[in-house]
Amino acid sequence: MPNKKLLQMYGVMADARALDEHIRGLQKGVKGRQKLRSTRGQEACRVSTALELLPGDLVSDSQAGVVMDLISGAPSKAQLDSLLRRVAEFHEGKIDGAKLAREGALARVLPWVDDVGNRLTMAMGAALSFKTLKRGSLVVAYVGHDQPGKKEWRQVLQTASKLELPMIFVVLPSDEKDEGGVRQLSAKARGWGMPGFPVDANDAVALYRVTQESLGRIRGGGGPVLIECKGYRAEGVRKDSTDDPLAQMKSFLLGRKVCTEAWLEKAGERLRTRISSSK
Repeated sequence: MPNKKLLQMYGVMADARALDEHIRGLQKGVKGRQKLRSTRGQEACRVSTALELLPGDLVSDSQAGVVMDLISGAPSKAQLDSLLRRVAEFHEGKIDGAKLAREGALARVLPWVDDVGNRLTMAMGAALSFKTLKRGSLVVAYVGHDQPGKKEWRQVLQTASKLELPMIFVVLPSDEKDEGGVRQLSAKARGWGMPGFPVDANDAVALYRVTQESLGRIRGGGGPVLIECKGYRAEGVRKDSTDDPLAQMKSFLLGRKVCTEAWLEKAGERLRTRISSSK
């Protein structure tokens, strides 16, 4: 994997973390209004699976928000200003979560609806239209680990597999180790006719490699794939830097002598500086 790509990956992950921290700062102390869910800890899952999307590809997100607008393509100053303005309007109560997501700065993210079944149906419909029209595009659907039940997952994955839809289902990790959701979903997906890959949710490089293989399969007409992002930690081991995708990527880059501490620090401040200048 080229060093340039590794550095790009870290930079986008750092931007996603900075945006999440900005949003959490706006929400701090806010009562009586809806809040956006944090994406902290999901940076590797999201960036590694979206970094190589092409114009025309679409994203279905697991939650209302703006992080995929940022990750899906380098925003211009005007686009970033628009994104930050929508976030501010949401926290001022001027727009709701659906409108926040619907008015995306980078028209790649599908409209967000609260019901996960309807959301996946929309994503599968978009993928079916791509296949029918022979567009060559695909849909990446991010789904929370605890969102659909086993019956719903089985129906969705069997249908997507039968229709050979051009899709990647990215299952985001649960907040707690193996709590809620369908256990060993990737293994069950294989039993339902779809390739399923369990990957460390904090290992951006491994997730990128699995995604590249999956993209090649899908664009070649091979049908959908499920990537299950899992949190791996042995029982009794305290939480450490390996549980943070940015810290793990930073350690990897320094260990390979791909960059310096100074470069990492500058990359980490890149979006924070742009946010400050937009105020």
